[in-house]
Amino acid sequence: MADRPRGTVTFLFTDIEGSTRRWEEEPDAMVVALAAHDEVLRSAIEERRLAVQAHR
Repeated sequence: MADRPRGTVTFLFTDIEGSTRRWEEEPDAMVVALAAHDEVLRSAIEERRLAVQAHR
C-alpha cells in the first residue's frame, strides 16, 4: 500500500460544462477535451509540488 499523504489533504472536483450532452453528441472530441483538462490540472498541481493521489 502506498504511503498516505501527510498534512493538509485537499480534494478537488471539476466539471466540464455541458459534458453530458457533448459526450452524447461528440464522444471523440470529448476524449480529446478530457485529456486536455486532465493535463492542465496535473500540470498546475505538479508545478506547486503537490501530488495527484487518485484519478476518477
